[in-house]
Amino acid sequence: MLVAAAFIGPGTVLTASKAGAKYGFSLLWVVVFASLAAIVLQEMAARIGIATGSGLAQAIKRSVANPILRWIVLVGITLGIFFGNGAFETGNLLGASAGIEILAAGNAKPVSVAPKAAENGNPADTSKSNPVVTSPATPKGIDLRVLVSIALFSAMMILTGKFDWLQHFLTALVVIMSIAFVLAAVLSMPSLQGLALGMIPTVPKGSALVIVGLIGTTIVPYNFFLHSSAAANRWPAEKNRKTADKDRAVSESASNTRFAIAVGGAITAAILITAATAFHSSGASGGTPIEPKSIRELVPQLEPVLGIWASWLFGLGLFAAGLSSALTAPIAAAWLAAGCFGWPNQLSDWRLKFVAMIVLLTGFGFAYAYGASPQDAILLAQAANGLLLPLIAVLLIFVANRLDIMLRYRNSVTQNVLGGIAILVVSLFAFDQLRQGLVKLFFSSQ
Repeated sequence: MLVAAAFIGPGTVLTASKAGAKYGFSLLWVVVFASLAAIVLQEMAARIGIATGSGLAQAIKRSVANPILRWIVLVGITLGIFFGNGAFETGNLLGASAGIEILAAGNAKPVSVAPKAAENGNPADTSKSNPVVTSPATPKGIDLRVLVSIALFSAMMILTGKFDWLQHFLTALVVIMSIAFVLAAVLSMPSLQGLALGMIPTVPKGSALVIVGLIGTTIVPYNFFLHSSAAANRWPAEKNRKTADKDRAVSESASNTRFAIAVGGAITAAILITAATAFHSSGASGGTPIEPKSIRELVPQLEPVLGIWASWLFGLGLFAAGLSSALTAPIAAAWLAAGCFGWPNQLSDWRLKFVAMIVLLTGFGFAYAYGASPQDAILLAQAANGLLLPLIAVLLIFVANRLDIMLRYRNSVTQNVLGGIAILVVSLFAFDQLRQGLVKLFFSSQ
């Protein structure tokens, strides 16, 4: 469940909601494709961890013979993952905070932070305001107590260094997310015909960026490092010296990977389905579908579909998504650093805790200073993700084919073909968006 907890974050909630709101059920097939591709690639990452007894970063070090090229690759990956995870962490903390605030508002109207200010000398209008919240806030209006509490709890969980505790806690959060978002999808009573048509691959006009976002929130580069290290911790080499034991570990890991990512894909699909029913239906009779601009805008629009459950289900799911990702992003960065610098692949090591705290504090700092909404941080993280994903996926397949380190657990022809297809599709969409961005930049400068 560690991988499901990692890739279902506020970015998934916002991206899937926008996909459903703007394009209805038509991009449901993307969620299925991304989930299948994630299963193929994450299974490789876990197999590398079991076969080598180390994380992906250390396996890359062993696979790249040229020291200069090795240094360039590892430094590039480290910088990309660090800054990408810092941006993700900002969105994770803000998303978890937004979930708490939505829950605190209950199933009534959203809580306002202040009455409307006086204008043109007229007294402030308080007749239509909700009760004023006087709690301390960040410069952008986020409840500081909530943000600090979530950051401190995340730090406490990471600093324990207990991998088993962390895994059990993240599993509980995934269960909460599953119940909240799947129940919301069921209560929205979606069109069965629409669901069936959404499984047919189509690319609606202007949807390429959203498709990249859906793929990017499911296939996340730092998850490869997270999963390989987690597998090496769960099935350590000293306990799998016999071929039969290692075979059993690889088989068990593959089953766990398929189940966990299938659960994550189901959660993403549920979010998209709920948004399609609540938002896109506004354009079914010829009107313009409502497109949410931020996570907080989702709740009022969900109320006609979910009724009194809108705030509770969405707030609880968003909180669980934000907190689970707030824990996994720093840990993934720490395991990456461990592989690059040859540190022990154990969360109890103080150096891994130090790196994880840097990522957590970076996310907290940006959340405090700049974050009124997770949206901007999420978009920045997804941009970094889009640039890194093809490179790291290629390295992943390269390592998984090395006979000298993988031995009998290297990729089969089928696994290489499936992995190649996944990378090709992801790269085509990512490069198309890069091309469009460069064209816009060029012509806007003329």
